[in-house]
Amino acid sequence: MEADPAPLISSFIIRFVLEETPTHKLAYHGTIRHIQTAEEINFNHWCEVTEFMHRFVKLDELQPSSASESSVTNL
Repeated sequence: MEADPAPLISSFIIRFVLEETPTHKLAYHGTIRHIQTAEEINFNHWCEVTEFMHRFVKLDELQPSSASESSVTNL
């Protein structure tokens, strides 16, 4: 009898910082940390977040469509 494999768990903390630029347009940046490895990166674009997450979680759903990408960058 084989034991069920342990589930693979990946947890992340994402911190967003919204800033108002001199042109009064909101811009964001932030950090994302993978809890299990303590790896952390700074980001300015949502695609950097999904690329980082994709290193740990191999899901096609993590790749944003062009429509969802534009909705995040227009904060």
